[in-house]
Amino acid sequence: MTAALSDPAPTSMLDRFTVIIDCFAGGAHLLTLDEIAGRTGLPRSSAHRILDQLVRLGWLTHCVRGYGLGVRALPSPAAPVSDLALRTAAAPVLHRLLMRTGAVVHLGAVDRGDIVHLDKLGGSAAERVPTAVGARAPAHGVALGIAALAAMSPEDVETALEQGGSGFRPGPRWWAELHRVRDGVVVRDGDHTAGMVSVAAAVGAGASVGIVVEATRFTHRHRHLVVEAAAETRKVLGRG
Repeated sequence: MTAALSDPAPTSMLDRFTVIIDCFAGGAHLLTLDEIAGRTGLPRSSAHRILDQLVRLGWLTHCVRGYGLGVRALPSPAAPVSDLALRTAAAPVLHRLLMRTGAVVHLGAVDRGDIVHLDKLGGSAAERVPTAVGARAPAHGVALGIAALAAMSPEDVETALEQGGSGFRPGPRWWAELHRVRDGVVVRDGDHTAGMVSVAAAVGAGASVGIVVEATRFTHRHRHLVVEAAAETRKVLGRG
């Protein structure tokens, strides 16, 4: 049984291991660090340290969107929510976003410091936007990646950026900018091509939806539609 918020925090290491594993007893596929700390009553730093141990031992798995049960905790091998599941959940939302904006629509997920384009739907400017399904870009440098990073825990952001090949190391100013876009929308000029505006919002930790539209066509309505699409996708994924 998952510990209630009013219960005292577990003290022994075995108790802490057990109460973390119990978080997944209700059928949760992925939980973030903050969700696990909240459910167990453990200090965030302690929860993060124990989670690392459980991942190393195979009791849990970890991806940028959260923690899930590992093969040692399951009767048969299982995986966290896959990129395929994310694409399936987002597909109708992305299509509606394309129809409503006429922009180039993207779905992305963070992997080793990059944002990977899981899907791309072409608007009238598709040929001007040098992206493709499977293509990568440094997550810290484009709207789609920044939105996805902003929904992750600081520890997971640091890990992802350290795994990246760009050599980027964030300073206080970058962290402040990232914090300002949490639960919000990212708007950037010229991410991919001059004269284009990129707009993106998170659909969960480490994943985001976004559009690229000509600067001459960009209006506040584009921001609203991207935020709405992200909220719809989160709802389908059970994160809304």
